[in-house]
Amino acid sequence: MDDWTDDRVLEGRIVLRQPRQGFRSGADALLLAAACDPPDGGRALELGCGTGMPMLALGWRRPDVRVVGLERDPATAALAAFNVRRNLLSRRLSVVCGDVASAPFAAGAFDLVLANPPYFVEGRHRRSPNVERDRARAETTAGLAQWVAAAATALRSGGQCVFILRSERLAEYLAALPAGFGAEVLPLLGRPGRPAKRVLARAGAGLTGVNQLEGLALHRADGSETALAPALFRHGAPIRWHSALYRGATRIHRPS
Repeated sequence: MDDWTDDRVLEGRIVLRQPRQGFRSGADALLLAAACDPPDGGRALELGCGTGMPMLALGWRRPDVRVVGLERDPATAALAAFNVRRNLLSRRLSVVCGDVASAPFAAGAFDLVLANPPYFVEGRHRRSPNVERDRARAETTAGLAQWVAAAATALRSGGQCVFILRSERLAEYLAALPAGFGAEVLPLLGRPGRPAKRVLARAGAGLTGVNQLEGLALHRADGSETALAPALFRHGAPIRWHSALYRGATRIHRPS
């Protein structure tokens, strides 16, 4: 049996080779890509790109944008580069092997930075028996504050970063934002009445304060998908941050 699978993403628009065992990209990767809206002809950087699903989805949806993926594991970086070539996106997408703690890019080189950082602090999560999966889920060389700092450094003036996070780490993320950065937070809602386990957060000097939007509803009370879910997960639709679907916002406190 092969050690990898070839998965058809966005109804076959992207073919993604992933390890059969270990960390595998899924819904979070597509939500992250959907939440990104770089300027026309812009440059984007994905920190910790894994096998490349978010950068591939963004590159497919936005044929005017160039995307660089940074991945610390050489084997995973090679697999991401293979996926870029396989999907005929090598003219605009590329992969660099390197660590977020010492990202090899010039300051201010990108219009947008996206990231799905490890969800857990090392030592505070249930360990996975698969080493690669465990590394992807928990911080090792760089904590969340370093991911935020790397994103902020890579951004040009007026650029934005978009992260997907577990809800309990939102305060830590907000506290790590540089002075002068505002943020918008979009909770990703499960069934009605249940708190959001994850959030999308975008930040930048062009945003003011910290605002929490109403939330993105992906499931109904009976567990079935809302109309928005297939648009995002099967057709690659973008998330419009100011759409009437989640237009309401409340000001939230930014930790000091």
